[in-house]
Amino acid sequence: MNDLNQEIDEKLNKLLLKIFEIEQIDHNSSMDDIPEWDSFKHFELIVNIEKEFKIKLAVVDTTEITSIPIIKTKILKYLEK
Repeated sequence: MNDLNQEIDEKLNKLLLKIFEIEQIDHNSSMDDIPEWDSFKHFELIVNIEKEFKIKLAVVDTTEITSIPIIKTKILKYLEK
């Protein structure tokens, strides 16, 4: 499971830096901590998470994704199915 966590962290980090167009990110951050995280970027984030991890998020999950730890939890949930 440790390899999976590391792989998710690496992919997620790359994705977040690209989408929010920032140079570094704290993996404990939430929407409130990242000024670039607006509704458009949230949608872009959802689409890219689904594409990168080859998952399809339920609508309820897309609305609950408000922090990076929650994103990681949701990704793990879908990958373990």
